[in-house]
Amino acid sequence: MTSGRRALTALHLFLVWATMAAVAPALGFGLVISAWGGGAGATVPVLALGVPLMVGLLTTAGIPVRTVVPLCGSVSQRLGWAVLVFVLGTLGILAPMRAGLVKHAGVPDLVF
Repeated sequence: MTSGRRALTALHLFLVWATMAAVAPALGFGLVISAWGGGAGATVPVLALGVPLMVGLLTTAGIPVRTVVPLCGSVSQRLGWAVLVFVLGTLGILAPMRAGLVKHAGVPDLVF
């Protein structure tokens, strides 16, 4: 791998990290506040606006490295990559949350 490709890959990873570090907490906070105050009826609009926003931002983050990362070569591939990153990231954060809820609820540990 040439140094230019390494720099683009590093830029790509940084853009993905920065995008999620900036936007994900805002979406999560919005979900908690809307669910707390208005229930499911208020949570649905936050999800309906927040999820496409995050996927769109991830899709945009893949543009600088479309020549380096094979999954970011075309618009449809970038969109698929962004959805995959969003879903896997969401599942990745839900696993420790579930374990913490089970532990603090006094329920015996479950096999994950």
